[in-house]
Amino acid sequence: MLAVLSAAAITALAGCSMQGTPSPATTTTTTTAAGGQTTTGSAGNGDAPAITGPELDVSKLGGPCGLLKSDQLAARGVTKPGTERTDPAGPACQWRPDDRADGTSFSISFLEKTKGLEGFYENRDKNPVFEPIEVGGYPAVNGDPTDAKSGTCSTAVGTAKDEGFLVQINVNDKKLPEYTNPCSVSSAIAETVVENLKG
Repeated sequence: MLAVLSAAAITALAGCSMQGTPSPATTTTTTTAAGGQTTTGSAGNGDAPAITGPELDVSKLGGPCGLLKSDQLAARGVTKPGTERTDPAGPACQWRPDDRADGTSFSISFLEKTKGLEGFYENRDKNPVFEPIEVGGYPAVNGDPTDAKSGTCSTAVGTAKDEGFLVQINVNDKKLPEYTNPCSVSSAIAETVVENLKG
């Protein structure tokens, strides 16, 4: 299910086509407080928060499968290596829990084709859930193409200009409190990745 969620979530959140090309920014008209004048520009153009801390290189640990350590994976019920693949946003790694029925599946993608967080901000009006947050001192967004209360959530983090990563999770066990609050899981994994990159 996560593989399907991955493509759907990136498509909805970042406005990518299935081939991974970000959709053009939409044009909006805004009204200024002084004089009531209107200006027209690209939605999301410059809207993604700036990186104020030291820029982090997401590739410093190798591919996306190198972003989490074995003990960190084991703490989340994963003991097998991740599977590399290509998502619409860029290179990705997917991990499946040892307990397929009740565990939590998750993946991490490099945001190579979404201009980092910019693609998410350009398409924020298309998403029912779009929550700007901060992860480890870096701008981030929690999002979901549905309601973020049914076991799935994505957390995108900007780590440098036009760069970042995306964590997507699928909580399988409906009895877990995380099932109705899945963004707490995706943002926690994102926080671990940021700490590893700071390393």
